[in-house]
Amino acid sequence: MSMRKVSVGVLIFLAGWGLGWYTHHHWDTAPVPSAKPVVPVPSKPVTPEAETVFIPTAPGDDENLAALLQRNDIDAVLERYESLQAQGDDATVADARNQILSYARQLIEYRRFNLAEQLLQGFLVAAYRDVEARVLLAAAYRGQEDIIAAIDQLYEARGYAYRPATLQRITARIRSLVAELKQSLKRNGDLAALLALFQHLTQQEPDHAPWFMELAATQLELEDREAARRSLLLVSQDPDVGAQAQALLAETNLALAGMHMQSWDAVPEVAGIPLHRSGNHFIADATPAHGRSIRLLIDTGASLTIFTPEVLEQHGIRYRDTGRTAIFNTANGPVRGPIYLLDSLAVGDWHVNHLEIGVLDLDSSFAADGLLGMNFLNHFQFFIDQNETLLRLSAN
Repeated sequence: MSMRKVSVGVLIFLAGWGLGWYTHHHWDTAPVPSAKPVVPVPSKPVTPEAETVFIPTAPGDDENLAALLQRNDIDAVLERYESLQAQGDDATVADARNQILSYARQLIEYRRFNLAEQLLQGFLVAAYRDVEARVLLAAAYRGQEDIIAAIDQLYEARGYAYRPATLQRITARIRSLVAELKQSLKRNGDLAALLALFQHLTQQEPDHAPWFMELAATQLELEDREAARRSLLLVSQDPDVGAQAQALLAETNLALAGMHMQSWDAVPEVAGIPLHRSGNHFIADATPAHGRSIRLLIDTGASLTIFTPEVLEQHGIRYRDTGRTAIFNTANGPVRGPIYLLDSLAVGDWHVNHLEIGVLDLDSSFAADGLLGMNFLNHFQFFIDQNETLLRLSAN
């Protein structure tokens, strides 16, 4: 019995010694499996202080830029991107853009909205026409619950988009955000904010008649019937909402007649100013004081009305130099130009006195003498009637 135990012990010893020898001589030489970079996905919302976002770096990518992004060194990232732009290598710039936007997407996914906003705002200084970057910036604003800023950014993106599918996607997102914000404001009974929303939307999208109907409905809730009447008059001839507008006008006119003890026209029409089409844009005839008629493209995204230098030289327009300048975004990038002051500018029978204008060289293919900006249009309530190709104006 004792000999059997000894034999078993010897066998166990020999087996252990053999396994140890094999491991020592062969384990370190076995091939190690390779692994691709992995993007960690958090199981809960990530706070800016708690996590660092990582992006995969594929062969050929700009590793320096990737490292800067991973360190969240926004200033260095933007400096690096502008340096690549200056070198003029389109492929390298495109790769850098893709890395920046990919990182911004991940920041938004991880709910680091403020950092995404900083990155995208800086990127758009160098690439302000980038539609995808603006859509992402809108998502960052939405994440911070600044829905108005998100809507405005989507309108900016739509202004630079040209693919029908992209335009439809952006427009659908705008409509969705407006519906969400409208529901929230109505639930909170904040009619003043609702009024401001639709006043803003009629300026952002002055050819969308339903915004004017929403504005009029809010004005009626606030019992400002005269303002509602002006809003309804602008769209009373629209083929989509005209019948509804006329029905509301009839009710409003009856109420106003009772209040003022006077009769109101049942369905008067706001006279329109003829426009000229240029692709998806509209051009209006305008007349500066002491000058001949010129053509200005209506641009609700332009805060300032713009004239070309040739217009000022050839049309005998009176103006004075304010001594100030401004930076304008053009197709060739930001350009600084002077600001002048006109005695007045008229479109149809409507005019604005003491109007500031920027003076800027525009692309030679541009079909107008400048832009009719919001510093003129803000003096009025206006609707672009695409069906009749008219600009309909009324007093604010």
